[in-house]
Amino acid sequence: MSVNVPGSAAESRPVARALSYIVALLWLCFVVLDVAAYLHGSVSGLTIYLKGAASLLCALVSIVAWRAGGNRTADLLRALGFSLAFLGDVAVLLNTYRVLSAPLVFAIGGYLFIPALLLISVRNADGFRFLFRDGRLDGRELRFALCFYVPFIALLAVLGKSLAGVGLLGLGIGYGTCLVTVLWTGWAALRNGLFGKRRSLMVAVGASLVFVMELVGLVYNLRIPGLERIAFFATWILYVPGMLLMALS
Repeated sequence: MSVNVPGSAAESRPVARALSYIVALLWLCFVVLDVAAYLHGSVSGLTIYLKGAASLLCALVSIVAWRAGGNRTADLLRALGFSLAFLGDVAVLLNTYRVLSAPLVFAIGGYLFIPALLLISVRNADGFRFLFRDGRLDGRELRFALCFYVPFIALLAVLGKSLAGVGLLGLGIGYGTCLVTVLWTGWAALRNGLFGKRRSLMVAVGASLVFVMELVGLVYNLRIPGLERIAFFATWILYVPGMLLMALS
């Protein structure tokens, strides 16, 4: 006879599923409110709470997944990464919604995301074992990694002056490197089937959504005329589904 122990996979899966449905509902609510606010040229004050709650629940999903077993060490790293990401989200939301509008608050959020993204990347890469074949570095995997980092270096060369002008060059280099690592490891997981076909696809799609979200966020932070307001609303529309997919993977 099987016994369900608190924190076991049998109990944790329904909990994670229920939390994901709540995240989806919160996402739908703030999307509707943000679209309405955009059309009316305003900002909904309620959405800061909905977005914060969605971020918190994504972190809880990752914690539930860790408690469920599986790869305990890797899933613990993901849970820690998502917890740091939640704290970073709080700082960014406070700054974006002018509750605590200060460069320091925004910087705190950005710097919290650096270890968060690194921890999530290590888990998504399953410890980077795929980089080695027969005890040696796999040249094919290294070339695959360069496909992500070379365009990033080129983008930095183009946008470096603009980032420096708004005081974001240092943060952009560190944060951008971690973000590209998330994207690379997400697609490496799918390429190597690190978590099975379905879960690896969730990792890749989630990482891609988070990466695109950051490109949209860059448009907002650089205050690009004509696109700044759209970018303000689009970031979280992309961010929450991306994080939820990686938390569920």
